[in-house]
Amino acid sequence: MRKSACGAALAVALFGCSDQATGPTTSSTALRPVGEKTRTSTPKVHIVYLVPAGVRVQGDYIQNLRDAAVNLQAWYSTALGTGETFTLASPTVAVYQTEHEASWYATTPVVGTDQSLWFWFNATADGFALTGGSFYDPDDIWIFYIDAAPACGQATGGAASVALLPANDLRGLAGEPTINTCTGAVEAYQGPCRWVGGLGHELGHALGLPHPAACEAASPDCPTYALMWFGYTTYPDAYLTTADRALLDQSAFISDVKLPSKVPSCTSIGGSELSSASTAVLAMTQRTALGRGELRPTCAYRMLAATTQAALHASTATLRSAVAR
Repeated sequence: MRKSACGAALAVALFGCSDQATGPTTSSTALRPVGEKTRTSTPKVHIVYLVPAGVRVQGDYIQNLRDAAVNLQAWYSTALGTGETFTLASPTVAVYQTEHEASWYATTPVVGTDQSLWFWFNATADGFALTGGSFYDPDDIWIFYIDAAPACGQATGGAASVALLPANDLRGLAGEPTINTCTGAVEAYQGPCRWVGGLGHELGHALGLPHPAACEAASPDCPTYALMWFGYTTYPDAYLTTADRALLDQSAFISDVKLPSKVPSCTSIGGSELSSASTAVLAMTQRTALGRGELRPTCAYRMLAATTQAALHASTATLRSAVAR
């Protein structure tokens, strides 16, 4: 596995480092894929299950993540219309026990950042330390699932070659109750497909896909059920827009991949096979809920992309200053 090239001066920093920042911007007119098709090696998507100190490794979570990744790999292949998709690392799911307890990630301050970003930077820092990953990694996409919950208002999501998904996403895939981080209330059951869709949405951001510009602008032309808007809630009944497909067609992360002979259905993840009728009812419930006025996905892509890039530049400047001295 490729190791990060962070200098000693940044060994305790909470930011990844890279030779240059070439990840997603927040301007839909200047987007570039994360990695372009100019290499012979095959960049990979890593699914990493982070288990905080004092928390038990859940074997069913590992299987659920594996099934979700393979299901999504097949979905992207179909949605792109070319038979191409992303390549999964081997093993599909890597498991690491961290040195910090679950509550540490949301409550430990990160110097120079707002409290809303503590969970993001603390969790990704532990993930990078264990895997050798980094933000804006040209060779690897890092999908970190951590069995810990952010505090109310703290950001999770995908940007800059990385996605961070919290405990609720692990619970959702397992068919367990998910908990509202602000109220503590048990949320309505949404079915495992919604959580596979959530992975697909955040992976899209990690690959450089933005939210559709028309949706961000609240235009009536918004493709509401595109994967990169609300399609993650009705997955697998979702799609990639023409702009998404064009961007991914340039990405080195998308290539010819031989899929397994048997791809698990998203309805079967978590050990409970839902009927197609049940899945349709859940999807219709989501569509009805959106019709009652929810305006945008809850993921924090724009903030994470901008903030992470700023942090990268700050840490790079610190390294250069240290080297100069």
